Amino acid sequence: LMGSTLMSVEPLNEPSFVSTNGKEIVQVLPGAYGCQLQGIESRQYAFRFFLDFPEGAKRNDVELPSERIYFVSSCWLTDDEGAFIGRARERRDDIENSIQQITRDLEELEQGSSGFLQKAMAFRDSVDLVERRAKFKLQLEEMEQKYPLDEASIIRGPNNIIFAKEGMIAVKRFRGTLGTREQYHWVGTFSFNDFFEDDEEDE
Repeated sequence: LMGSTLMSVEPLNEPSFVSTNGKEIVQVLPGAYGCQLQGIESRQYAFRFFLDFPEGAKRNDVELPSERIYFVSSCWLTDDEGAFIGRARERRDDIENSIQQITRDLEELEQGSSGFLQKAMAFRDSVDLVERRAKFKLQLEEMEQKYPLDEASIIRGPNNIIFAKEGMIAVKRFRGTLGTREQYHWVGTFSFNDFFEDDEEDE
């Protein structure tokens, strides 16, 4: 899950929340993060990190288990101008326009078919159009997964890195006869709110 090369993660503060018991501090120990390339053209990386919560936490009906917690998301490396994102958005717009045009063509076929022969020919044409539209929709879904196209679902970090705003939280379990097969179970989601860059300059 984490990849072969890991870098350390240091908590900057102690998270806390207010419950019926008053202010409660969540103990967090240092962890690590790793990235794995997912797509060369899209410059997409799987971004994953873990932190240890030795005491866990519980607030109302939400419980954080007392163990190592994995956070799984995506990030993209961009240049200053983000040219590859612009090209991807143009391609997305072309695909969406094609889908809309096919939908209009299907409506015209349905409205313009009256006799038996016309309906038979329209049916054959409509099957072809429906198949083409399905292919375009599949391409659109793949693009939306590979590229950071929706501004509302991304957040810009330091060093021209774009992060998916939301990710999954997972815990690791061991399965199999000998208990050696790793499995990761999704237990929730998390989101990035902001990034802090180190403003200190080397003297």
